[in-house]
Amino acid sequence: MFEPLPVNDKGILAFRVSGKLTDADYQVFIPLLESLIRERGQISLYMELEDFKGWEPRAAWDDLRFGLKHDRDFRRIAIVGDSEWEHAAIALANLFTDTPMRFFRREEAAAAWDWLEEDSEDGTGDEPLSPVAPWKHILLATDFSSASVPATMRAKQLAAVSGARLEVLHVIEETAFYINEVDLMGAELILKRDEAVMAQAQKEIQRLVQRAGLGGDTLLEVQWGNPSRTIVSWAREKQVDLIVVGSHGYHGLGRLLGSVSNSVLHDAPCEVLLVRA
Repeated sequence: MFEPLPVNDKGILAFRVSGKLTDADYQVFIPLLESLIRERGQISLYMELEDFKGWEPRAAWDDLRFGLKHDRDFRRIAIVGDSEWEHAAIALANLFTDTPMRFFRREEAAAAWDWLEEDSEDGTGDEPLSPVAPWKHILLATDFSSASVPATMRAKQLAAVSGARLEVLHVIEETAFYINEVDLMGAELILKRDEAVMAQAQKEIQRLVQRAGLGGDTLLEVQWGNPSRTIVSWAREKQVDLIVVGSHGYHGLGRLLGSVSNSVLHDAPCEVLLVRA
């Protein structure tokens, strides 16, 4: 017969099994178990064998048919018993199911509960892990420092492996200037200075791409702004999957490494890879 045992974990059902199981036992047990599966979804089973005598022929067929029908409804099944033939019976049953099933001696009952609760807590069980989607759009944030080279090569490698689109972004940190509104000469000098900085940045990004041997389809972008905010907002706007950043620059991103890297890591809408120089 099957005797329900009290359990606090909703993801686990427990029964004491005793005597010789009959077809009548299964006519009561199977509807009960199927009702609980519909109510709770996938579950784990704890089966404690006490003075267990096996199955009548019809009951053995009921057990096998039920197991085949509901194989995917169980995460794990722990059987606690005493005799060698019970252990052998569980080993045989394992041939007909994909559900992880383990036999524990009576003195190992606590270990059986731990095994089931471990699965119930992490919610993963022994089912195959879902595959991770490949990257489709990688953003290399560069400051042209020594750290840029290994970061660029890593980004190139990852883009090639995943078939992702690669984009290179350099952010020119904005500098505040205070001039008199009638100081046209000062404004003109600042404008020329900004144009020279932009031209130099565009030359450097082209040089980096050529040195790394990146394809002509690599997207290049130079922006003015706060480095961390610009990188994060650019990645969000362009739906970037991965941001690659060099971790030991000496100016640009490197000069602001602590704040920039932390901001990107915490605020980025995607994965972030820091590449050491």
